Amino acid sequence: MKVVFLLALVCLCGDRLAFVKGINQQRVTIAANPTVAPYVISENDSGIQLEIVKAALSNQNINKVDVQYMSNQRADALLNRGHVDIALNYSGILITGIYRSQSVVSYENVVVSLKKSNFNINTIYDLATKSVLAFQNAPAYLPKEFGHNLENLRGYEEVLNQQAQIHHLMAGWVDTIILDRRIFLYYLKEYQKTNATKDFVIHAIFPSAARPAYFNNDLLRQQFDKGLANIIQSGEYRTIMLNLDKQYTQRDFTRF
Repeated sequence: MKVVFLLALVCLCGDRLAFVKGINQQRVTIAANPTVAPYVISENDSGIQLEIVKAALSNQNINKVDVQYMSNQRADALLNRGHVDIALNYSGILITGIYRSQSVVSYENVVVSLKKSNFNINTIYDLATKSVLAFQNAPAYLPKEFGHNLENLRGYEEVLNQQAQIHHLMAGWVDTIILDRRIFLYYLKEYQKTNATKDFVIHAIFPSAARPAYFNNDLLRQQFDKGLANIIQSGEYRTIMLNLDKQYTQRDFTRF
């Protein structure tokens, strides 16, 4: 009986090692949203979030990576069907067979208004009677109180192209915009290349939000988490964050 058990254990371990080796050799496909620079920059398959994911995979000798660009909703659907291996921003309800990694980065969604408006915005409820232009599917990523109070806004719209939020705010077409702080700074820097800008105020009323990656294979997720922990411990994670933050947003972060 012991011999049979040991043989079964050896076979099981051998199958697991063979499967992990197969993952290392296969091409891993990542679904990413192309409108969240500087986290993902489609022009060069780079960006803060994407570079960290690739570094964690590389730490585990997974170097064959394809990036496919699509909306978060389409990424959800393709991950659920097994057509991609990793989705960077899963917006749906976590279902059986989808596995969440440790946090890759933290997003910091904020409200931005023009200084001349002199708005006092300290809570979600202070947005009442103001027009808001938010990123796509914002209520799924913001505190539930935000979605519950949309009817109190003077106007509410969402955009897929977040660069448009900067123009709408600077042109005075909306009272406020809601987007991640790094995304705002990145697109503001791009906007300033050809346009004059007005003084603005950033209202940090939302908690930071951890952004894990999502997998439909738990062994791959386990490998990724191990690689992520390794690059954090080695300092590679911090180096990526500091260098790319400085490059893309001109903001020099020192706490990681």
